[in-house]
Amino acid sequence: MLVTDALRRAARGESSEDTGEDLRAAELVAAVELLRGARNAPLRLLLAHRVEAYVLTFVASFGLNKALVWSGVLDFSLWGWLFWAPMLVAEAKLRQAKKLGRERVIARIQARHDEMRLP
Repeated sequence: MLVTDALRRAARGESSEDTGEDLRAAELVAAVELLRGARNAPLRLLLAHRVEAYVLTFVASFGLNKALVWSGVLDFSLWGWLFWAPMLVAEAKLRQAKKLGRERVIARIQARHDEMRLP
């Protein structure tokens, strides 16, 4: 839910302060940056209602597969698995944000250590 709260704060125009070396805060800032814009609105919606989206995706996937099999169209169906694509994309964005946040924190720590080693 932290990502959802951070996205809502960014939508209201609240500024995100410098995170320093706080890993969680850096990951949130990276997530907000990666999920900005109209293009990522569906992903933001899925992440805002993550539990409901997983339940709905499972029901839709299972329902479509069963409907195709029970109707006799197919003997075995995997078409329902296509409903999982948006969820996988949303989770990939969160993993990308987590990686980007870690990289930023590591860079800040390295910069701080480089400053301490004065000649």
